[in-house]
Amino acid sequence: MQQKGEYPIKQLVNWYIGNYCMRKCFDKTERIGDHAAKLDEFARKNPGLKLTHRDFLDLFNNEMTVCTLSDSFKRKMVGWKLFTILQDTPGYNGDEVVVENGVVKTKTGFLEKPVSRCEICRRCGLH
Repeated sequence: MQQKGEYPIKQLVNWYIGNYCMRKCFDKTERIGDHAAKLDEFARKNPGLKLTHRDFLDLFNNEMTVCTLSDSFKRKMVGWKLFTILQDTPGYNGDEVVVENGVVKTKTGFLEKPVSRCEICRRCGLH
């Protein structure tokens, strides 16, 4: 019997790819495909596995070696607002991102200032 809050591994893999992989490595589609294939293979080999989201994150972060990002960034949840900021950051490279004291930055300093998507904002000098 499935306990409340536990989900099939395939559903958790899809959730992780969409909410973690895609939001951090959007600039590396080949990597996303490779890592998604590895996670799909894990789900295929463990079809009856059901976990909570927290247990899946612990398994992924502590036991799997799929992700090559810095540990601090790998563990960071990237919400929609941060995702759009990262997408608008010139020269974004997820391989260079770390999280220090809750601040998302590069290994050598702060991220470049994001470029606004809004044409009106750019014309008015707001971004």
